[in-house]
Amino acid sequence: MGDVFTSRLLKGGAALDDTRRVVELWDRDGAPEANLRRLASENLLGKASRSRLEDLLYWVIQRRFVEPGPHLIPALKGLLPDHQAFRDACYYETSRADDLLAAFAEGPLWEWWEQGRLAVDVEDAIGWLEDLARAGKVPTWTDSVRRRTAQGLLSTLRDFGVLHGAAKGQRKEIAPPSITPRGFAYVAWREHEQGASSRALASSVVWRRWLLDDAMIDEMFRQTARLGVLRFSRAGSAVRVDWLVGDLAEVTGAAA
Repeated sequence: MGDVFTSRLLKGGAALDDTRRVVELWDRDGAPEANLRRLASENLLGKASRSRLEDLLYWVIQRRFVEPGPHLIPALKGLLPDHQAFRDACYYETSRADDLLAAFAEGPLWEWWEQGRLAVDVEDAIGWLEDLARAGKVPTWTDSVRRRTAQGLLSTLRDFGVLHGAAKGQRKEIAPPSITPRGFAYVAWREHEQGASSRALASSVVWRRWLLDDAMIDEMFRQTARLGVLRFSRAGSAVRVDWLVGDLAEVTGAAA
């Protein structure tokens, strides 16, 4: 992760409906740049202003789903019928592209859950952001930007199913740990294609974003194996993951 976090999350939040629309409209045979231009010029997302549309396409969609490679959005089409798995995949890409969201989910939220807490509120998130500011990890923000950023963290995690609660509420309940097998397979492959070894996959902090502990991670590998995309075995500290598919599209097409 970068040394200094930003409030970029305010640009888009979860943006699940817009992401789904982009994936639906994406031309598999067209270049990513051409797809983005078409979506912008024809305002296919139906935004009220040009600036809002361009922020969404170039600050949100491009960073999350285009920059990782041209294979990603076409592969996501395979998850469209499975709303929960699609949400899991979008959460991974959003938190990968937004260091602040990943750090909050993997850090304080995970720790609070481990401590037995059942809820989190905006003041908790503000306190964490203030700690980051004292450590020089965020820019000097006004109180209003810090509060909006804290609210953005909680509302984004709510939209991704990690938290529960009213959209405008200041307090959110922590949802029970949960990820779909197809969503887990997507995340595992994405980490694998970025160089993670079998052992690194099984111990990665990325799973903290779904509040998964070691036993849950092993169980999810076993459930994912039943999709036919991988084989998983563990003997003590030795872990082996053998992939039975060759690319992300095969992963997202599993058990469709």
